[in-house]
Amino acid sequence: MNKEKVSFGSIAIELGLTTHEHVMECIMIQNQMRAMGIVPKMIGEIMLDKGFINEDGLRKIIYTQAQKEGRIQISGYKIIQEIGRGAMGMVYKGMQLSLERIVAIKVLSPRFAEDMKYVERFLKEAKSVARLNHQNIVQAIDAGISSGVYYFAMEFVDGPTLSYILRRGGAMDEKRALNIITNIAMALQHFDKYGFVHRDIKPSNIMLTAGGGMAKLCDLGVAKVPVKKEGDESQQNVLVGTPNYISPEQARGEEVDIRSDIYSLGCTFYHAVTGEVPFKSENSMSVVMKHLYELVAPPRDKNSLVSGEINDIILRMLAKNKAERYQKPEELVMALEEALKKQEAAFLQAEEDKNASQQRGKGKFPRVSPRRRGSSKSRRRLK
Repeated sequence: MNKEKVSFGSIAIELGLTTHEHVMECIMIQNQMRAMGIVPKMIGEIMLDKGFINEDGLRKIIYTQAQKEGRIQISGYKIIQEIGRGAMGMVYKGMQLSLERIVAIKVLSPRFAEDMKYVERFLKEAKSVARLNHQNIVQAIDAGISSGVYYFAMEFVDGPTLSYILRRGGAMDEKRALNIITNIAMALQHFDKYGFVHRDIKPSNIMLTAGGGMAKLCDLGVAKVPVKKEGDESQQNVLVGTPNYISPEQARGEEVDIRSDIYSLGCTFYHAVTGEVPFKSENSMSVVMKHLYELVAPPRDKNSLVSGEINDIILRMLAKNKAERYQKPEELVMALEEALKKQEAAFLQAEEDKNASQQRGKGKFPRVSPRRRGSSKSRRRLK
């Protein structure tokens, strides 16, 4: 029995789209066609002709088969390797053949591809990113459907997520964390300029370039876009976000604006400098309730190395009442940049002090000319 037949048929059965009996019947038809000297149809075509599966089912089987065999096909792109998996699908490193450039390709999982709600959310992310052009936002390149596969090609960021860094190393150096958060605050400034709200700011949605030189915001799948259409469920005030980083108003299902993203970025900043999320509990609902009603422990209580200025910035970002937070990303960026200038000035001063100390340790004092014996002053004292 041909390996391709078994593979296609077994996947169809595994996905619950047909039965073993139907698969065997199609294989029998294919063998009969071959015996009669007729070029046989593919198993999928026969199953479609017999009504055992529909077009959506066929696409799902082909996609799953390609995925299992590591040969996802997307027109205009070459898949190089899988680099990540998310709730809704896989992410591949690939090459855009027309420009010979490396890209990241997000592919929607076949189990979600059958539900138009998820397809719309997936394509919405691509359209949202395409409308935003900023160095701290992962750039969109292309999106569509190819060989039954929904895909979204975007800028390839050759570094880890902030989440990965925090899992491996715990609390970050304050200056490094400050640089990352400033980058993302600048991205939010661009978001706000065009009326967007991200609604899911968290470490796993922050990518770092190789060497950690720049941070970029990604995953706009649940972003709130400026134009609200009648009956668009994705724009309704449903509970979206991640419990560890969700704002109080978002947790209540209220209308959200950019101040909600500032709160979530504050949670991320807190996590970066302390190595812990603001609130911890056994279950997600309890964490959400703490965001609503419990005062957060100051970052300095968790990490004494956190400066007073950064401590105060984070606490303002995490104000329960959104009217008490930074009202616009511009305000936050100004506060962060001012803190960054002070950090750099303090670093330079520390370096100068260190160098001066090293020079003293080597005995390199300023040269003073020795007084000659028998100077006029000493001679006067002897008279």
